[in-house]
Amino acid sequence: MQDEKEFLIRHIKTEDLDVIDREAERNGLTRTALVQMILESFVKNVQSVDATEILAYPLQDVTQQLNQLTFAISNSNHNISQDLNALKDVIQRNNLVMAEQTQIVNALLDKIRR
Repeated sequence: MQDEKEFLIRHIKTEDLDVIDREAERNGLTRTALVQMILESFVKNVQSVDATEILAYPLQDVTQQLNQLTFAISNSNHNISQDLNALKDVIQRNNLVMAEQTQIVNALLDKIRR
């Protein structure tokens, strides 16, 4: 059984009570049940906001770390791309040198064969 306490609400305007009574009747509730539901909903909202605030700082930290990781990965990808382009240039130059060397060797072989 839940620990429940009674309390008295004072200084409520008659017009406000009329609205509460109409809403309670429309929903098939007593005034007390409706006010109790409203208070429970309020308490849950406050607890939810508190939980959100408690989680906000760790989430901000995680977000910051993910942003740093994304930045590092982006830089790494850029560096890898530059290295691959440099390697491609070296291979292309090597292919040109090999083609020139092959032509020279073929020319020498042709001279030897004659």
